[in-house]
Amino acid sequence: MSSDPQGELAAFLPHLKRDSRIHYIDNLRSSLLALVIFHHAALPFGGIGFWLYISPYHPAWSSPLLSLFVVVNQSYFMGMLFFLSGHFSAISASRKNWRAFCLDKLKRLGIPAVVYTLLVQPVAIILVRWAQHASIWAGLKGYYSGINGVRGPAWFIAVLLVFDLVYIFIRKTFSPSSFLIPSSLPRYRWAVARCIFIIIVTSFLIRLSYPVGRNLPPLGLQLAYAAQYVLAYTAGTCLSYIQQYLLVPHPARALALAYLFAIISLAGIAIPFRLTPSIAGGANLAALLYVIWNEVFFYFIGSALYSVFQLYTMKRWGNTARYSYGAFLIHSVVIVALQILVDAGSASIIHLHSVVKTVFVGFFGVILSWAVAWILIRIPAVGKII
Repeated sequence: MSSDPQGELAAFLPHLKRDSRIHYIDNLRSSLLALVIFHHAALPFGGIGFWLYISPYHPAWSSPLLSLFVVVNQSYFMGMLFFLSGHFSAISASRKNWRAFCLDKLKRLGIPAVVYTLLVQPVAIILVRWAQHASIWAGLKGYYSGINGVRGPAWFIAVLLVFDLVYIFIRKTFSPSSFLIPSSLPRYRWAVARCIFIIIVTSFLIRLSYPVGRNLPPLGLQLAYAAQYVLAYTAGTCLSYIQQYLLVPHPARALALAYLFAIISLAGIAIPFRLTPSIAGGANLAALLYVIWNEVFFYFIGSALYSVFQLYTMKRWGNTARYSYGAFLIHSVVIVALQILVDAGSASIIHLHSVVKTVFVGFFGVILSWAVAWILIRIPAVGKII
C-alpha cells in the first residue's frame, strides 16, 4: 500500500481494505440510489430523458429547473455507482476464488437483470397502458416480441456484471500492477488529468456514431457514457490505495462550489447553443463542450460528494443499505404508479407545479421502494439473491 505522507489516514486505510462494510460508503450508495429515484421521478414532469411514463401535462424541457437537475445528475451519479461497485467487487474478489466470485455475481446480478426484464418492466408497462386506456395485451405483445436485451434500469446491473467478469479475469490472469497506483499526491493529480483527457477524447469520438440517448443492446448501455463508467469502476477497484488522495479539504464547501460552477458553466453552454439535439453528439462545438463539462464535473462533484460522506456519515444508517438493491430493482414500478396517480388526480393536483409533483413522487417513491424491498427480502428465495 502506498504511504500516507500526512499520517492522517494511516490507521484508517487498512481497515478500509479489509472491511466490506464501511458505513459511509453504504450510506453514499443508498443516497445515490435514492437520487436515481428522484431523477426518474423528474423525467415525465418537464425534465429530459427517456422514461416509461410520459405526462400529458408537462412536455419535455417545460421545466428548466428539472432539466438542469437531470443533466447535472447524469454527469456523476451513475459513474459514482460504478465507482462504489468496483470497490465492493475488489473486496469480494480478494476473499473468494474466481469461480465463487463469478457464481455469486451471476446470481446477484444476472438473475435480477433477467427477472426485471421479463417480469418487472412488463408490470410498469401494464400500468402505463392502463393509464392511457390502451390495449394492455398489445403493449405486452409488442414488448416481448421486441426484446433484444435487458430493459429499463436493469442495464446498470447487466453492465456491472460484465465489468465484474472482466475484472476477475484480468485479476486472475495478470499479476497485480502496483506501479499503476499513484504513490504521491502530485502523481495522483497527474493521473486524474490524463484520465479525464482520455475520457473526453474517447467519449467525443464515440458520440460521433452513438450520441447520448442511443442504447446498445443487449446490455442497454449508452455508449456515450461508457468511457466514464469504465474508468469509474476501475478507480473503484483501487479505492483502498487512492482514497487518501481522493479526499478533498472542506468537502461541504467543495461540493457546493462544484455544483455552483457546474450550473453556471452548463448555462454557458445551454444559452448560446440552446441545448439543441446536436449537443448529444456529432462533430460540433456544442457536443465537445458538453463532453468536457460532463467529465470534468463528474470528477469534481464525485470526489467532493465522496469526501462529504466520508467526513460526516461514518455511522450506519440503520438497515437502509441492506434494502437499497431491492429498492433499485423495484423502483420503476413504484415511480410509474405514483406518476400516474398524481396525473390522474383532481384538477388541483393535475395542475400542480412540475417540481412539486417531482418532490412528491420522489419522496414517496423512495419510502415505498425501500418498503417493498423490505418485504421482498423476507421471501427466502428472493432474500438470498438480493
